[in-house]
Amino acid sequence: MPSVLIIEDEYALAAALATIVRRLGAEPVVAASGQSGLDKARRQAFDVVLLDIGLPDMSGLKVLAGLRQQASPPEVLIITAHGSLENALEARRLGAREYFLKPLNLGEMQTCLRSLLGNGEERRTQVGAVSAEGAGEHTIMIGAAPGMQRAFAAIAQACSNTAPVLLSGPRGSGTTLAARVIHRNSSRSAGPLVVFRADEWPATGQETALQLACDKAAGGSLLVEEVASLSLPLQGLLARLSSASEGVGDKDMRLLVTTAAPLAEEIAAGRFREDLFYQVAVLQVSLPPLAERVEDVPALAAYLLGCAAPGREFVLAPETLACLKAHAWPGNVRELAAAMRHAAAVCAGSTVLPRHLPDSVSAAGQPDAVGHLDEALKRVLSAWMDQKLTGPEAAWPDYDTLLAHVEKNMLESLLLRFEDKPTRLAAALNMNRATLRRKLRELLGRE
Repeated sequence: MPSVLIIEDEYALAAALATIVRRLGAEPVVAASGQSGLDKARRQAFDVVLLDIGLPDMSGLKVLAGLRQQASPPEVLIITAHGSLENALEARRLGAREYFLKPLNLGEMQTCLRSLLGNGEERRTQVGAVSAEGAGEHTIMIGAAPGMQRAFAAIAQACSNTAPVLLSGPRGSGTTLAARVIHRNSSRSAGPLVVFRADEWPATGQETALQLACDKAAGGSLLVEEVASLSLPLQGLLARLSSASEGVGDKDMRLLVTTAAPLAEEIAAGRFREDLFYQVAVLQVSLPPLAERVEDVPALAAYLLGCAAPGREFVLAPETLACLKAHAWPGNVRELAAAMRHAAAVCAGSTVLPRHLPDSVSAAGQPDAVGHLDEALKRVLSAWMDQKLTGPEAAWPDYDTLLAHVEKNMLESLLLRFEDKPTRLAAALNMNRATLRRKLRELLGRE
């Protein structure tokens, strides 16, 4: 009987994973700490290890490194609540098969486990590894928000692959940076990364420029920025060159493309070739706008401020952080970087105050602006209740049902903030642990 080692300190999640393992006809063995997991792995050979990065005694990456030193290392599936790009790349470099984000999709986990447990020796096939040098470089891609965690996992997957990648996100969100990270940590990192932007060339010379860029990218990667801006004839040429890079010709390059435009809408409007979409979107990375990951703004701002003035030490005042978190950031990370350069230039001391920010950003910290989130919440709740309380009154949900729905969403959001660990959530918010467990069971179906 195949065996699976579950290294997870959250009892409820470990129990749920053990149930899945048994359902697949394998034997689960649970360890609640990294050292306990390593000890069990030394005493018994396991087919698969489910490994949480956030363990109480050591990083799951250290455990992964220990597992890989075994004579016949098991397949490892990484589980994490707050993934970083560095962690994702390092996990891939160390040979992790997959990288799962909390809250777990147990159906996806079961599908992956079934594949690994059912493929015999094929389970030992290693995914491509990220180069050690690349994994150690600082990428300045920072984010704990769920959208960025998903992006980091997708970037790590792309680093261990050679298929074309479509990177989508609003301008200034970091798609070009992500593409550079993928190239730098891929098996083609020794080759060139050639960047092509159609708007940098006159219309009459774009086809020649694209062909030239392809030739220069031989042995490396071609990055086509804002692919939706290409004319239809130029898209046709790129489709042919992309086919050649996949073996239909003599091109030897990997294609990476970025877009801020929704390509599905561009295809529907006849402005983008559907065949090209399927060629470039084999792997996809989606980067969220900064406004959708406000929790990342303080860490990003501190980092970018340090980059703006190396050698100087700054502190962001609480009221400054309030301004930064209240601003809408239409220019995304690029706009935040510009704001931090401005602050570094005008701040003579070490504490960055709201007056050191650009006017458009500091205005967001005014009392009326700070309250906009509360007002937005009221508007959303009102619209939601309008939808729920339609039709005859007899069909309306009762108050407890409405409250349970709101509380369910709040609990899901809180769990993300506390790495999917209910014990930490209960302690931080002064909540009775038994009450929290009951609510998780009733509202989220978690045991």
